[in-house]
Amino acid sequence: MRDPAQSAETLLARLFTDESLRARFKLDPRAVAREFGLDDAEIAAFASADLVGLDLAADSYSHKRSRRPPRFVSR
Repeated sequence: MRDPAQSAETLLARLFTDESLRARFKLDPRAVAREFGLDDAEIAAFASADLVGLDLAADSYSHKRSRRPPRFVSR
């Protein structure tokens, strides 16, 4: 059984980090939310998202990630 919160969190994280997914979401948020297995109520919630706020948050997170030092994998 799917975890609805995890599906919604995964979609939100991808919207913040994946420009092409965010562009598709802005054109058809219901279709993109459906791809992530969300139910009708969750789809409606995502469809009513603040798209300007989504872009602002994505830009902010991108800027913060670009300033983070690279991660090194220890062996």
